[in-house]
Amino acid sequence: MIGRMRARVGLYSPETIADDLGGTITSWTFRHAIWAAIKPKAISETRENGRLSVTQTYLVVIRYTSRFPERARLVWNGRILRVVAASDPDTRGERLHLICEEESQ
Repeated sequence: MIGRMRARVGLYSPETIADDLGGTITSWTFRHAIWAAIKPKAISETRENGRLSVTQTYLVVIRYTSRFPERARLVWNGRILRVVAASDPDTRGERLHLICEEESQ
């Protein structure tokens, strides 16, 4: 699987700061670049407010890290992939499988 990790993606995690009105502002901060294998999984269509919405889902495989953020985004070729779930498929600590959805810009 390591040989298939040919895509270079940026890993971003959120930072939340308080604003002057008592709310919060979330900004996404670049952590580091990682190698990944990216495979399209599914496309789903839904209707929202009379408009068609299309969601592309990807399986992204990266090397295992115990410090993977709870909330994360990946940036790949100008696409923003929101990490929905992360799991160690065989519990050997070799790789992480990330289920991601592409965010529309």
